[in-house]
Amino acid sequence: MLEADIAKHFREAEMVLIGVGEELRPDGTSERSDRIIRALNTLPPFLRGKTYFVVSQNSDDLVFRSNLLPFFIAEPYGPKENSACSEEQWNTYLRWISGTLGHRLLLLELGVGFASPELIRWPFEKITQINMKSNLIRVHASFPQLPKELVETGRAYSIQCNSIEWLEELKQWDEKADQKEDA
Repeated sequence: MLEADIAKHFREAEMVLIGVGEELRPDGTSERSDRIIRALNTLPPFLRGKTYFVVSQNSDDLVFRSNLLPFFIAEPYGPKENSACSEEQWNTYLRWISGTLGHRLLLLELGVGFASPELIRWPFEKITQINMKSNLIRVHASFPQLPKELVETGRAYSIQCNSIEWLEELKQWDEKADQKEDA
């Protein structure tokens, strides 16, 4: 049932806001970095035809190596040499988010814990409370909890799973959907 609900929210969303957290941080090995990039690359098919933005609390620029459009990515804690770019992208993000009110917005929070909750976790909760046409999906292995008020609305979903593994499963959902269409 949860898989069907999430798939429905992806289909019906006009706009998607993706938060990338510490579960998607590299550990210095190319294997993990490659796995994260592959996991992030599962998102573009679900975003086709939608306006989206990605905000990352990481500082490694790894999200920019994915197939997500760089213009729609903000990484405010990114490398200092990119600080002007980070500030410009942050302002682009703020303008984008101000235009989401009243639109069917899906907020997808991937691996965001409490390292910097003021950047993604708390704002995503607030946006979901304010925009009655929004839905929040929080994926985290250790901290998937949601405020009671959001759960009671039926517009917020908590998934206790490592976000990389969840994205890998999402790719399988897409492949199942393709098989159903071909049948």
